[in-house]
Amino acid sequence: MNRKWYFLIVLIFVVAATSYSVEAASVVAPGAKVEKLAGGFRFTEGPAADAKGNIFFSDIPNNRIHKWSLDGTLSTFRENSGGSNGLYFDKSGNLLACEGGGRRLVSIDLQGNITVLADRYQNKRFNSLNDLWIDPKGGIYFTDPSYGRRDNLEQDGEHVYYLSPDRKKLIRVIDDMVRPNGVIGTPDGKLLYVADHGGNKTFVYKINNDGTLSNKKLFAPEGSDGMTIDNEGNIYLTTRVVAVYNKNGEKIETIEVPEGPANVTFAGQDKRTLFITARTSLYSVRMRVKAAEQKQTVSELGFEQDIIQTSAGALEITFIGHGTLMFAFDGKTIHVDPVSREADYARMPRADLILITHEHGDHLDPKVIKILRKEGTQLVLTEACASRVSGGLVMKNGDVRTVQGLRIEAVPAYNIVHMRSGRTPYHPKGQGNGYVLTFGNKRVYVAGDTENTPEMKRLKNIDIAFLPMNLPYTMTPEMVADATKAFKPKILYPYHYGQTDPQMLVDLLKDSEDIEVRVRKMR
Repeated sequence: MNRKWYFLIVLIFVVAATSYSVEAASVVAPGAKVEKLAGGFRFTEGPAADAKGNIFFSDIPNNRIHKWSLDGTLSTFRENSGGSNGLYFDKSGNLLACEGGGRRLVSIDLQGNITVLADRYQNKRFNSLNDLWIDPKGGIYFTDPSYGRRDNLEQDGEHVYYLSPDRKKLIRVIDDMVRPNGVIGTPDGKLLYVADHGGNKTFVYKINNDGTLSNKKLFAPEGSDGMTIDNEGNIYLTTRVVAVYNKNGEKIETIEVPEGPANVTFAGQDKRTLFITARTSLYSVRMRVKAAEQKQTVSELGFEQDIIQTSAGALEITFIGHGTLMFAFDGKTIHVDPVSREADYARMPRADLILITHEHGDHLDPKVIKILRKEGTQLVLTEACASRVSGGLVMKNGDVRTVQGLRIEAVPAYNIVHMRSGRTPYHPKGQGNGYVLTFGNKRVYVAGDTENTPEMKRLKNIDIAFLPMNLPYTMTPEMVADATKAFKPKILYPYHYGQTDPQMLVDLLKDSEDIEVRVRKMR
């Protein structure tokens, strides 16, 4: 075949395959159509899903909150709703409502009792609360625009606020919008999307640890009423249509609705139905994608945590168990040797960086790595591990790399004394890595499965060290004490210590006043 024609045919196939891929990537389920569920309202808004997948929504002019049940029945949940607009369920099953008419944020419990969460900022009443989102910590972002009459406003403009998880601190987080409206955040609590309905733009912000916002960027060249997010990170804006933008701010699809949409959310038993409040009606459409669900915070999962202050911010250490750790630093999540026997990783924060020390099953779990990976996740591992997991960066003993902005040094991890029958080391030299990670001005050494090797003893300027103490595979308490006295970390965490009593190590180092031994649940 003529070479020119061959390449032309290949090009045609590539274009055809690409076109099919784009078409197949629709967020709507194949063949699904927008269906009207209920009508006869005056202006519907604020759809929110309870834990079972039922939908609650507001009819603002009629001053009601309705419930659309999974069995297709419509009922009234609350009369005299204070002009409720945006709704959202918290983790305890309480329904939070932005009362536009009441000018307050309230919580409604399962018995219908109402608690006012906020009704003033700096002793001045809000304008007309509109929409809200609850972050993974339980803090609440809400918008406070003003539609309609403006002769009774007490605030100096239309702004966005944050109420802390303990409900004791209220701060203004955005004060430069024309008329903020829809708000939604990513399930990991790192990004907040806010629509400036009056300015006809939508912005994305970085969420800081204290709830404040930074790094404002234009996300979409149009505003929105209510908003939602799916499990692929797509953002749904409501204008004349439901406009779907991917996480890069590119419009990928529009969903036509018979009436102008005002708000959207995912619900249903499988959370794959998009519910749309649109003027006088409630609509729905089956979706290929599903709701973006928040994971439980690490503290809710019951793991111990320490926070270390660095020159570049706080380093949060989570002690999962055995040889498994998690670090959170500068908005990034780093998992070390994540394995399913130590945690349910479907409930854990997904990874920006994963470090694997060696190939044994208590350190390498390919299924967990698959769960934790997301777009942009980087995996650092040994050559032996790379034969079982694809797409990782192999680091050999002595390598130094910068990954996700962190300097990583690979330290040899191996046995000198403890052997299998036949004098084979449990961990031969050259196969396993320890890692030294630099967080700001702090150097953290995670040793992996090793003994008190010469390379370990030569380490310098280590602030925090994790050393294994589990016979017969790693070190005795005496070995750990010997290594610790050699390279002198400021803080020592024994980990991977199995049935060894860590108090033995504490006793061995009791006279080393410059070394703090911290014992956590890391058997």
